[in-house]
Amino acid sequence: MALDQREALLEAGLAVVHSQGFVGTGVREIAAAANVPQGSFTNHFRSKEGFGLLVLDRYFERLDAIMQATLANPALAPEARLWAYFDTIGEALSEADWQRGCMVVDLAAEIPARSDAIRERLVSMLGQQSAQFEAVLRLIQPEEDGAAADLAAFILAAWQGTLLRMKTERSGEAVARFRRVLARLIGPPLG
Repeated sequence: MALDQREALLEAGLAVVHSQGFVGTGVREIAAAANVPQGSFTNHFRSKEGFGLLVLDRYFERLDAIMQATLANPALAPEARLWAYFDTIGEALSEADWQRGCMVVDLAAEIPARSDAIRERLVSMLGQQSAQFEAVLRLIQPEEDGAAADLAAFILAAWQGTLLRMKTERSGEAVARFRRVLARLIGPPLG
């Protein structure tokens, strides 16, 4: 039962934090969403910050699975890998009616001044994500020394800004604009 409660709290926390943010989410809301007594939270987690790290790790595992299936997929041409990544994420954004973006981006916007531990984890995750983009871009532009790293960082930053704007506008227009500019940078989607 204890493991079930812990798992329920983590899954509920992932959903609630993703929709409401970390700072705006209370332990009471997480416990209610998990359908467990509020005291269960402190039985399983030492602090909200520690819980937040675990939720963020869980989210990033899912994001990494998408990156592995798309960006690291050797069966796809390099340009197709990038488009597959943005297509996969774009479908999820559309299904959420443009109201829920990337938890890494959301927490990066609200956490750095409040928690060094979460900030450091976010820096690591952003670095891993940028490295995945860079590896694909090196395949697209192998002759340009250092350009792939810069372009990867630029595309990732543009994507993060796109997600924030999308959530603010509650519209897919920012995503459509990002895709148009990306097509100018790396070429249009194949097929």
